[in-house]
Amino acid sequence: MSPIKMLRKRILILGGYGTFGSRIAEMLGSEPSTHILLAGHDRFKAELLANRLQQQFPDTNPSNSTFEGLRLDHESVNLAAQLQGLNLDLVIHCAGPFQQQDYHVPSACIEHGIHYLDIADATAFVGDIGTLNQSAINAASTVISGVSSLPALSSAVIQVLGKHIQQIDDIEINIAPAHRISRGFATVRAGFESLGKNLFLLRNGQTISSYAGDELRTITLGHPVGERQVCNFDVPDLRLVPEQIPEVKNLRFGTGVQPKLLQRGLALCARLARIQRPASLPDPLPPLARLGHWLTARWPGGNEHGGMLVEINGTNSGKPARARWQILGLNGDGPWIPAAPAAAMARKLVRGEVQRSGAYPCWQLLSLTEILAELESYAVVTSIELPNA
Repeated sequence: MSPIKMLRKRILILGGYGTFGSRIAEMLGSEPSTHILLAGHDRFKAELLANRLQQQFPDTNPSNSTFEGLRLDHESVNLAAQLQGLNLDLVIHCAGPFQQQDYHVPSACIEHGIHYLDIADATAFVGDIGTLNQSAINAASTVISGVSSLPALSSAVIQVLGKHIQQIDDIEINIAPAHRISRGFATVRAGFESLGKNLFLLRNGQTISSYAGDELRTITLGHPVGERQVCNFDVPDLRLVPEQIPEVKNLRFGTGVQPKLLQRGLALCARLARIQRPASLPDPLPPLARLGHWLTARWPGGNEHGGMLVEINGTNSGKPARARWQILGLNGDGPWIPAAPAAAMARKLVRGEVQRSGAYPCWQLLSLTEILAELESYAVVTSIELPNA
């Protein structure tokens, strides 16, 4: 290996050839002096993507990243030893779903003083990452969870909108992904296996119980996304917002798929999942997740446009005030949006711009400007409505 390549920062992306890992890798292709290792169960897929990205970012230009594909199982019992052997600066964990995972991967990174970030959207996984805080501080390692749409992007938006409302009473976040896009099985599996599971919302200042798939409702985003149906779903923001903004009285998150018939079917599945069944009967949701992944890719209708909407209501000088922000991913470019925060944070870590060690959720650690800068090359548009504007 040449001396120039040895000076490169080494970034390992677990789930590197998946829906989001591959996009993060491509975004980081423009980061100077980095060597990106794409890892997963299938070495052939990892090497295939590495070769494609290397052609896109030729290593004849010293300012471009270099790429390498390898087989690595994030559940391996000797993961820490494997990470040590790779001489890494940063691990980006994209191998979901995270709902049933423990802290095996970040703990392995901490053991060898490697920085870590993930794109987890599981409430417990992101919310409890602080249990690793002291060990991360001792190792001078930075461990950040939830570096994706939720809570990294959503909290950055709340920070911007919140500056224009003196008293924040209500926060509602909705995500309506496009139908005509490629979906990783992990994403679909996490969604299906969460249907019917309990979650907690804020309503009139009180914590109430709901479940994933409840409260089917219609929201409206800008053209060409338009009206979409969403229902309640559990995300880290439902836990983090009350901790960070205790004055909030109403809080909920919704998500949904296209077309409406498919979304209504998911709401029905959520109700069925809550029916008490004999212990001898297996959980039907895991096999339904595989069926749902197959059906979603083949279901007629829908389009290539999706979006995310954040709305805050409150008061300014005792008068009602509302602020709204939305982002639309057009022509199939929506999946780049969840990848953008991870790419932005990875740049800051390898550049040494993050001085704080420890383990914590990605709550307002990135500015909205930093995240949107990663999306300038894609069919992504945003709009903002502020009080009295």
